[in-house]
Amino acid sequence: MALYTNLPEMGKRNKVVKLTKKKINYIIRAKTRNDSNKNISVDMKISKSTVKRVWTYWLKHKAPIPIKKFGRKKQVTDEKSV
Repeated sequence: MALYTNLPEMGKRNKVVKLTKKKINYIIRAKTRNDSNKNISVDMKISKSTVKRVWTYWLKHKAPIPIKKFGRKKQVTDEKSV
């Protein structure tokens, strides 16, 4: 049996992994309406722990969680070293 199969469910859950400002605001609004973490995570296609992380940051700081740049930092190269 193969380790990876071509099931239609594979890759469907986490299609968009970036946390945008719009998603953060949706999470905060939904949590103030007492929606559950599970329902929010299913709606936004993100993990329950991400919802919890955004909400705990909001409770502690009363501000949306800042969006950090992702990926590797760019290195500055000199013309002489190239």
